[in-house]
Amino acid sequence: MKSFGEVLASYHGIAPGFNFLRLALALTIVFYHVLTADGYYGTAHGPVLWFFEYSLVPMFFALSGFLITASAQRLDLANFLLNRALRIVPALAVDILICAFIIGPAVTTLPLGEYFTDAGFLAYLMNIIGMVQLQLPGVFTSNPIQQVNGALWTIPWEITCYIIMAFMMITGVVRRQTATFLLLAAFLIAGLAIEHFVPVRPGVGYGLHTLFVIRGAQLITAFLCGVLAYQFRGRIPMSRALFSISVAVALIAMIVLDTRATESVANRLILIPVLTYITIYAGLSRLPLPKILGRGDYSYGVYLYHVPFIQLSIFLAPSFFVGTIPGVVMLTAVTIGIVLCVAAVSWHVVEKPVLSLRRFALTGRATGEGRAAIAPVAAVEGVGR
Repeated sequence: MKSFGEVLASYHGIAPGFNFLRLALALTIVFYHVLTADGYYGTAHGPVLWFFEYSLVPMFFALSGFLITASAQRLDLANFLLNRALRIVPALAVDILICAFIIGPAVTTLPLGEYFTDAGFLAYLMNIIGMVQLQLPGVFTSNPIQQVNGALWTIPWEITCYIIMAFMMITGVVRRQTATFLLLAAFLIAGLAIEHFVPVRPGVGYGLHTLFVIRGAQLITAFLCGVLAYQFRGRIPMSRALFSISVAVALIAMIVLDTRATESVANRLILIPVLTYITIYAGLSRLPLPKILGRGDYSYGVYLYHVPFIQLSIFLAPSFFVGTIPGVVMLTAVTIGIVLCVAAVSWHVVEKPVLSLRRFALTGRATGEGRAAIAPVAAVEGVGR
């Protein structure tokens, strides 16, 4: 039986399933956010469907941890951070500017002078540097949910994961399996202790819960599990039996647990490793995209733009989309069609041209093997969502 590492090596570092998996996760998130934005918040957080919220974004983070560890082991810190910045920031900045300067002024209930001078407008621009603001003044106030782009909540956690990776690179932990395992174990043990013994209230206790217990902490756990999966890739078997068991465990959790599990640390000891195995196994499998979707990595654009277009569709035709199951189906289909086109433009006009600059921007040391591997690794690196 081959290991993850052997399968990855057989594909020369570009496993066919990763692009498929990223896009599939992103499109499933579109459906879930249609439910929540369309007035079905209770249904989305009810039996079975609650597991989408629990699993989808952590699977993105596990995938990101697995893939960027390869870069972290090949590049020095400056080049690694440059890679991450060029991958994340330009497309994010364009998304923020489009929402703030085009969509917002078109639909706000405020006079444009008040809109552009409102503190909320300036705060929204700070999303570019990870200071999350989900609303624009007077925008989508008649929608069931008034957020312009709720998907941006993951940005600070993504930055946190890169800070953790930077620490691992500086200390050499990124190459040491045992040290990474101990780091993950310490994070989970701290989370369990804080969850059970530190009261939740404004101040130090509240901050500790934010970092170690709440839903965002789940993403750090998933990221570190992805890092470990890459470090142990030579020992983890590519096993259909293990994959089937992992899927069975996830299905049991989906049925037995409920949405409260999202902010519980204990279940992460089992479920996040299980989701990580499912993620990497799928990524290393032959899951080719349709040719029209295989011309670029459209998943990041889908993730960035889907909520604004969901909200805009509801704003323009609430009676058509809101409050009925056919409305949910139609809104999902309309949103997927629009954001795939927008994501393709984002990839070919913004993301890909910027990424092509990396060959000129890379500085400092990299081994001969590392230099040769930079391009294929960059081609499959996830966006961490």
